[in-house]
Formats: sequence, structure tokens, C-alpha cells
Amino acid sequence: MTQFLIDNSLLIAVIVIAILGLLLPMINDRRYGPEVTPAQATTLINRQGAQIIDVRKASDFSKGHISNSKNIPADQIQHALGKLDKERPVVLVDRTGNGARPIARLLRGVGFKQVVILEGGILAWQQAKMPLE
Repeated sequence: MTQFLIDNSLLIAVIVIAILGLLLPMINDRRYGPEVTPAQATTLINRQGAQIIDVRKASDFSKGHISNSKNIPADQIQHALGKLDKERPVVLVDRTGNGARPIARLLRGVGFKQVVILEGGILAWQQAKMPLE
């Protein structure tokens, strides 16, 4: 058995890495919540009245943002929780989608029912040719 493991250590390493690669998206979804495409975000907004929270700095927000979004910079979100409806879905928007992850975790931790992250952030929104204000 030991000789088999030694002879096939590279193969075993590749299998372990492949399994981790397959599990990582599921782990991230559980930890931070799901990500949605611009089209899926639009559906959430139009059909379920989702709140759009843009967590970028005010200077970035003023350069272009999704219509009806609220600008609550990431470093101020804890002070603005009372302004948000915990029962309505929340779509978090940042520049690339990565910076919103800790905020999604925070919102879920304080009782928000449905929190999603705009996959690829405002950059993906623009690439999808979706309108900005």
C-alpha cells in the first residue's frame, strides 16, 4: 500500500486538487452566499423588489451606478443596517464582486433573509451593456 501511494503521489495530488477545485464554489456559496449574473440581478430587482446596495466609495458611485441603488460604502455598512429591509432581497454591488463577500456574510449574520452578490460587480454590469446612471 505504501509503495502504491509513493508511485502514484502525483496522481493522488492531482485528484485532491481537482476535488478541492470542485468544492470551493460550494464552500464560498455557503460562506458568502450566491452570486448572480446581471440578468439574474435584474430579475430579482424587477420581480422581488430587491434592494441594490453599492458598497463602493462615494467617488466611484458618482461615476456610474445602477439605477435606484443606494450607496453605502463598505466601511459604513454597519452603521446603516437600520435603513435596510431584512425581508427584501439584497443585491450587493462593488467593483468586481470580490469586495462584497464580507458584507454579504455580515448581512446574513444579522438576519437578512436573501443576500446575493453581483457576480463580477459593476464591471460585469457594464460588460453586459446594462444601463448606469
